Amino acid sequence: MNDTVAKLVRHFEKIDREHMQGMPIVNPRLYVEAVGFRAHAGHELGVLITPWFMNLVLLPGSDLWSDREQGSDAEISLPAGPYDFMISRDDVLGTYLTAVLFRTVIDFPDQTTARNVASTVLGQLFDDADENHAGAGSNAETMSRRTLFTMLKGD
Repeated sequence: MNDTVAKLVRHFEKIDREHMQGMPIVNPRLYVEAVGFRAHAGHELGVLITPWFMNLVLLPGSDLWSDREQGSDAEISLPAGPYDFMISRDDVLGTYLTAVLFRTVIDFPDQTTARNVASTVLGQLFDDADENHAGAGSNAETMSRRTLFTMLKGD
C-alpha cells in the first residue's frame, strides 16, 4: 500500500474511532480497508470500505481538481466507461474524488463479503482478466455486470 492510500485508511480509521462508534448506520462487522488501489491515468483508484459506506476513491496524482468546488462533479473515464465522481476535500487528505458504491453497508454480513464485492466491482470497471484484482473465488461473482454498473451509475 502506498503512502497516500495508507493515509486515506488512517484518516477514515480515525473518523471511525472518534465519530462513528455507536451510530446506527455503522456495521460493527466491518472495518476500514482500502481494496485494489491501482494506478489509473496518473492517479490511484480503488475502493474504500468503511463500517458505514463503500465508495470508489480516486486519489489525484496532481492538483488537477484542486480548483474545483467541494461537492461538484467530475466525469472520470474508466475502461468500462465514464463515471461521475464527486470532489471531496479535507485538511488531512486534500482533494480527492469519490463515487458511491453503497450508501450503507449495514446489511453486509462480514468484511470478506465486502472485500469480495469491492474486488468484483473493480474487476468489472477494469474488465480484468487478472484474478489478483478480480476477486477470484468471490461470493460476489454471482452479481451480474448490469447490477454492478446500475449500482455505480444509479447513485
